Amino acid sequence: MSDIHVSIDLETLGTRADCTILSIGAAAKVNGEVTTFFAPVNLSEESQGTRIIDSDTLEWWRKKGDLFTETLNSCRYANGLIDVLQSLSTWYTHLGTDSDRLCPWGNGASFDIAILDHAYASNGTKPPWAFWMVRDLRTLKHLAQDAGAYVPIDRSDKHHVAVDDAIDQLEMIETWWAALTK
Repeated sequence: MSDIHVSIDLETLGTRADCTILSIGAAAKVNGEVTTFFAPVNLSEESQGTRIIDSDTLEWWRKKGDLFTETLNSCRYANGLIDVLQSLSTWYTHLGTDSDRLCPWGNGASFDIAILDHAYASNGTKPPWAFWMVRDLRTLKHLAQDAGAYVPIDRSDKHHVAVDDAIDQLEMIETWWAALTK
């Protein structure tokens, strides 16, 4: 039985582990089919608790114009962070019965997964993944480049839409992993 790679992408209002989460996207390939998860997160203090907003990241988002407006609008009537984390956990655990085969991937060792780990802990719950299975896409890309196994991947037109980024990242993970492990 091979590992199931689970690409996870967040859109946030900061880069620290305790930043405000705008949306969570994830993608995995199970039995040859891509399955996805996407949920915007309500931005209210009741939903987010004491999560912070970084002024530099907020300014970066403001420069995205319509994308930022669309993202904020999707958060307006969204579920709170606790409910979204529970939904992510349910989706994740339904990917397979052997949690030691589910590998969550984030784009950076200190970003997506670290932020989610903090969010789960802040809400008194545990993430659905085993901490020793967490993987980092940036490291994989670097290894593929060093090994001459790097293949550029065309990305969708929807950058900074969590689910679209997760799908693109899943293709990168599977392509570079296969090239490095053959």
